[in-house]
Amino acid sequence: MSIDAAPVPQLLTVPEVAALLKISVPSVRRLQQRRQIPFVKVGGCVRFTRADIAAYLDKRRVGAIDQ
Repeated sequence: MSIDAAPVPQLLTVPEVAALLKISVPSVRRLQQRRQIPFVKVGGCVRFTRADIAAYLDKRRVGAIDQ
């Protein structure tokens, strides 16, 4: 008997997101508290999915002038 389950997204901690974005931990917390970056709460802990971080970066992307 097999159970088809959706793949579980890879969850990142606040320090992992800070390292990934090359910003400080307080900056990540600020983004999270202002709801500028999506997050999930797991057992009272804040976690982020890689897909949400990638989407956040895409949304913040600034195009070149000559495009």
